Amino acid sequence: MLAIDHISLGTRNLYEGTDRLCRETGLGQYEGGWFPGLGIANRIVPLGPDQYIEVESVIDAYSPQHSLTDRWFYDQISSGDVYIGWCLRVDTLEELEAHAERMGTGIIRTGLRQRPDGSLSAPARTPDTVYCWQRGLPNIFHIADMSTHPARQPCAQPAAPQGIAWMEVGGTRHDMVGWLGEEAKNLPLTYNGERPGLYAVAVNTPDGEIVIRRTAVTPWTQPTLTG
Repeated sequence: MLAIDHISLGTRNLYEGTDRLCRETGLGQYEGGWFPGLGIANRIVPLGPDQYIEVESVIDAYSPQHSLTDRWFYDQISSGDVYIGWCLRVDTLEELEAHAERMGTGIIRTGLRQRPDGSLSAPARTPDTVYCWQRGLPNIFHIADMSTHPARQPCAQPAAPQGIAWMEVGGTRHDMVGWLGEEAKNLPLTYNGERPGLYAVAVNTPDGEIVIRRTAVTPWTQPTLTG
């Protein structure tokens, strides 16, 4: 079954952006690690059962000069906080394989994030994450060992988040069904008809919903590298 797994929130300053988000919402945070091969690092903000925000920033001042991904990310955050993208999760590898077959894509198993303890997360996923995010669309993950899931790691959470209530995305329900199949109808999404991307996330807490609204990524264009 498709479920929302995590959200990428880009910010110009990793520590200031995460601190500000947590002060505004009462959510907690912890060090997430960095992405080998990229100049990007993140901090994890759990949202409740098996869902989280990864606040991300370019931490290598020179990487946008030679990495297309880092350049695109750098351009997105130039005006401040922005929802870079979001990812879904399925329960079984067989489900992931079925989605890959329907989409005509392969399954990627390479490492992603190096955790602070030095271990490398390598969830199976399809299609490529950045390819999807540049187009305002989600991709799909399967995590074989959910005990390692970022939302299950120790973290003080003053707001006691209880999971995502709803998310506002661009496009239409018809568009999302065309991308994800009929299961998209069961996701807690509202559609604003604007360009594809994520615009707002509402998190359940004992005291009501916390709504986190940011801008969405701009339509993808080929960045130009220098140097």
